[in-house]
Amino acid sequence: MINCAIAYADAVTAKFKGEINQGDHQAVVKLLRGALGNELPNRQEANLKTLLEQKDEVQYGSRAKTRDDALRALERLEEFAAWAEVVLSK
Repeated sequence: MINCAIAYADAVTAKFKGEINQGDHQAVVKLLRGALGNELPNRQEANLKTLLEQKDEVQYGSRAKTRDDALRALERLEEFAAWAEVVLSK
């Protein structure tokens, strides 16, 4: 889910700024804001940040996430993806 959110963010920044994030995944939020300015809704920025904050723990951590954690992450991803699809269709 998290990698999917990153891919959507990269697609948006590639379309509107001509670049994608190459380093720290937290930097993709800043790049997205730079590409869209005020057109990036605060809610979608928060969705992406929340997903990114979980990346290392989910991929490399030893503690399992709960089903509720996964469902909340999926809801955030679905909302972010739906928004990104609209932006990409412009």
